[in-house]
Amino acid sequence: MTVVALGCLLITAACGTIPGQAGTTATQEATSAAVATVTGTASASVDTTAPPAPAWDSADLHVPGNFVLLLPLQFTLARGVVISDTNVTPLDEQTIRNEITEELRHLLFVVDSNSTMKVYSPGVSPVSAHLGVAANGGVQITYSQSVDSQAGTVSIAFEGTLLKGQLTVHYEQYYNPSAFINADASDVVVAFATRIRWIAPTEIPAAPRNGSYHLDANGAIVLTWQVGQHAVTYEVYRQISDVDQQFRLLATVKGTSYTDSSALARQNLHSMKGIAYAIFSVGPTGVENPGAIVVAIPGQPNQG
Repeated sequence: MTVVALGCLLITAACGTIPGQAGTTATQEATSAAVATVTGTASASVDTTAPPAPAWDSADLHVPGNFVLLLPLQFTLARGVVISDTNVTPLDEQTIRNEITEELRHLLFVVDSNSTMKVYSPGVSPVSAHLGVAANGGVQITYSQSVDSQAGTVSIAFEGTLLKGQLTVHYEQYYNPSAFINADASDVVVAFATRIRWIAPTEIPAAPRNGSYHLDANGAIVLTWQVGQHAVTYEVYRQISDVDQQFRLLATVKGTSYTDSSALARQNLHSMKGIAYAIFSVGPTGVENPGAIVVAIPGQPNQG
């Protein structure tokens, strides 16, 4: 992925008044405040224990294993509107499809104990899904989620039916903007079907641990972290709060360090809001752990 919005999943067509952000997701600028100021902390870690054996009757609703969605999503409905104080404006159907695909392709469904499941998405705490028996004999997977940030609140409702590797989904996303930004509300509803790919426990890397930073002799920012089990690469993202509306991908690295020697980072190292880096683990088959460590470099108070 090229852009990740930690803690905020809103469709940016609803935030068209933010310049230069079309086609990306809005960000949660408060992410760094929720983590350790200097060293960074680990967020949602994925349980990599072996999944239970398949069982599809009403007494035992275990899903056969962990899975991700396969693309492309086969949409049967893609409808949405932007809601301002004076108008309700339809959203472009293809824009909705593109944005929802970008968001949902990062979902990771992980079997939990006691016939339950957790759903992971980048940068936010995992949500517990309710499992039930569908009319067609499949397993119903439903969950709701509310994500708050400085950009506003995103409310999500997911209703899916899984049967023999086929998942059909009804998904709604409502965005209520914060009073602190110039944006309109939006309401999006989609329905789609997709195949899923079962994920072995060893394909899910653990999140990296113990992120920290220091400055080298030339003033570059050197990030270091400890390995996440089963990770083969790491994706490094950066957000400069005075410049960026979202985290931006800087590099994919195989080791456990990265040096940001860019002029932009040097220029903003002592800005008021500081700089935050997010580091994700990627497994041997490209499965990503949605839980990142965030290394936050604190801002400096205005000396003026």
